[in-house]
This record gives sequence, C-alpha cells and structure tokens, in this order.
Amino acid sequence: MSNSTPNHLTPGFYARLFCSSEQQAILDAASALHREITSIPHNVSEFTVAQAKLAWWRHELSNGTAGNPRHPLSRAYFDLANGNPQQLELFIEIIEGVEGRISGLLPDSETSLAMHCHKAMGAYMELLASLTMETEGPLPPETRNFCSLVGAGIYLSTHAIACAAHEQSCDLASALPARLTDTGDTIRPVLTHAADLMDRALGLTTGGAGLIYHHAMLRIHQRLNNKALSRAKLETGKPPQLNSFRMLACSWQGARAAVAR
Repeated sequence: MSNSTPNHLTPGFYARLFCSSEQQAILDAASALHREITSIPHNVSEFTVAQAKLAWWRHELSNGTAGNPRHPLSRAYFDLANGNPQQLELFIEIIEGVEGRISGLLPDSETSLAMHCHKAMGAYMELLASLTMETEGPLPPETRNFCSLVGAGIYLSTHAIACAAHEQSCDLASALPARLTDTGDTIRPVLTHAADLMDRALGLTTGGAGLIYHHAMLRIHQRLNNKALSRAKLETGKPPQLNSFRMLACSWQGARAAVAR
C-alpha cells in the first residue's frame, strides 16, 4: 500500500501520524479507493464514459462486500475492511456525489448545500470512522454528526480556497444568499460558513481515540481556513499553506482532543 500513502506535504499525511499502524493501513487503503473513484471526472472528458465508470464501481463495490472484489484497490481495501454493510451504503453516497458534480447541478439552499457536502466529503469521513472505530453496527448519531460537519467544513474550505487561488468565483456561494455582503464576493461567505461548521464540530462529543484522523484533519483545515479568512485577498496561485511543524502541531492537538473525548 505504499503507493497510496499520502504525500508528506498533504494534511492527510500528518493526520494519520498519531494513528495506530492498523488504522494507518485501513486509512491508506480507503483513501486510495476513494481517490480512484472521485478522480474519474478529472480523468474522463465524456459524461457518458464517466457515468459508465461510476456504474462499474458500484458493481465492483457490491461484489467486494459479497467477498469477490476484482480491482487491486478494492481487493486491498476489502482485505482490511470488516465488511460492514454500512460501508457500501457510504460508498454509494460518495459515487452519487461524483455523479452530482459531473452533472453540474448546484445546491440552491443551505439544506441542499448540506447534502451536497455530505456526499462530497461527509460520507467519506463517516466511512473512515466506521473503519477506524471498528464498529459492528451503525455509527452513533453523535459520531455521524461530527463526521458530517468535519467533512462539510473541509470540503467547503478547500473548494473556496482553490477557487480564490485560480481567481474563479465560488459557485457554492449561491446557496448562502444571506452571507453575500459584498457584491461579487463569493469566497469569503463560503470560508465563513466552513469555519462555522468546523467550530460546531469541535463542540460535539465524539468517538474517542478511533477518530484521531478526523480530529487532526479538522484542526489542520481549521487553521488553513482561518489563515485564508485573515487575508484581505488570496494571491492567485498561492493558497494559504502551513509548514510541516505547524501541520504536525495541529495534528498532535487533534490527537489529544480525540483521546480526551
């Protein structure tokens, strides 16, 4: 699984440092599979081809749950996963999120934005929780809420920062009409909403040491989001970054917070 290990410059690399070796292995396998599925729109130009690939992955994941995976990434994942049916449901939501994004349909309210964010990142964070917490049944409601808020905050922050760095308007801002205080400003409202979601996540009681990765990612992206919000204008091509020491410190703070809960 060495090829699926996060690059040392990414938040994911630092977020997994304080996890057990078993947790790191399943995180790497799930991340590689998730990346393969969500990268389809970037690797395929035709809508119908992308749809066909996503349909193939639906079938492949169903086969994997039944004990017959064929793709090397799904074989590696199912060798480590505990086979909880909930994981298949979450992967289906992830695929639905990719389908929604390639369709170009945008959320038009905070309610639809929440669902959009859940399928884009929240379901993935729930999937990782179901693996690292080693739960046999469904995740507790408080854990699901935490994962959903963390996923939405990370997704919105990352999306808005990327739009700003490329001098593009953030198309998700239209779902937050009450936040559009400055004409033409579509970045800051989304960053502010992301900050609100991550702050809410910090106030929840969660699943303890099994969610070290989640807490670490939350702390890292919260710091990145705050750094972006503190700037009057993001420089084109230069999104806010944290050095390795700061990412390590944020990850360590997240690990301590997870154990404390």
